[in-house]
Amino acid sequence: MNFFNCLPAYILHHKPMIIAAFEMDFLRNLTSFQKAIPQNKKFTMVLQLGWSAELPEVAAELKQRLAEAKNAFPEARFIVLANAPKEVEIIKEFCEVYLASHNAFLDPARYPLAKPGKRKFDALYIARITPFKRHHLAGKIEKLHLIGSYSLKEKEYFEQTISQFDHAVWSQKVPSFFIGKKICEASCGLALSAIEGAMFSCGEYSLCGVPVVNTRNLGGRDTLLPEFAVRYADDTAESVAENVAYWVNNPVTPLEIREGFFRLALPQKQFVQDLLNSIAGKKVHLPHKLNIRCRLLPHTKLLHGIRCK
Repeated sequence: MNFFNCLPAYILHHKPMIIAAFEMDFLRNLTSFQKAIPQNKKFTMVLQLGWSAELPEVAAELKQRLAEAKNAFPEARFIVLANAPKEVEIIKEFCEVYLASHNAFLDPARYPLAKPGKRKFDALYIARITPFKRHHLAGKIEKLHLIGSYSLKEKEYFEQTISQFDHAVWSQKVPSFFIGKKICEASCGLALSAIEGAMFSCGEYSLCGVPVVNTRNLGGRDTLLPEFAVRYADDTAESVAENVAYWVNNPVTPLEIREGFFRLALPQKQFVQDLLNSIAGKKVHLPHKLNIRCRLLPHTKLLHGIRCK
């Protein structure tokens, strides 16, 4: 067994134990967590949503799998952090739930503030090249930077999609500590999916002080977007390009966007901080993205990981 082979979760606090994970990372791997954690163990499980629970089929699966998890760990307390207010209304019928977007847990220190003035790109889209991200809607933007890899099983889709962007710059991968610098090179960020989760990139755009061209969507990414720094495009390439042009010609002061994001995000983060502090009896450190779905150093895995058994 690899000593550092850990389950997709992060121990925020040991005594009492508080664990964070994305909902399906935990619920769809329940058997593995049962092997790693004693059934009679008392712990708090904080679950973030990776996909919109406003969809009936998603909410139904969440309800069913949470029931199974509660049977597997009868002494555990399960808390869901929802990204959208409507998700709270749905989930409160079967689990303890609070509105706290996962974008509220981005570490601001990782994101530099863009400088006012002309930018290298009109728009930037940080998104894996996969159908639900709807890259085709960015097809008429002249100066465009695409950042995102692709799944090998979707290689044909990737090749078909990227062939439409000869005019754009494509970066398959940018290290997380440098992503903020790339955001600052664009006049605006794009958010083009119709359904997903809260979309970390939206929070990253705002922390860098870059406005967003958004489409109507389910998933909660709108929750922490300052109203004055987002424009909604129709689901056409022409409309997206038109709204990008607006931000190119009508920039907003980057600091205003960043501060607008803080006004929305910090109360949510502070609520979770206070909640977990009350459970632990002391202050609980909340790392960047709660350190879930993040690359962790070996010593961090050793101290905060749940090893496979």
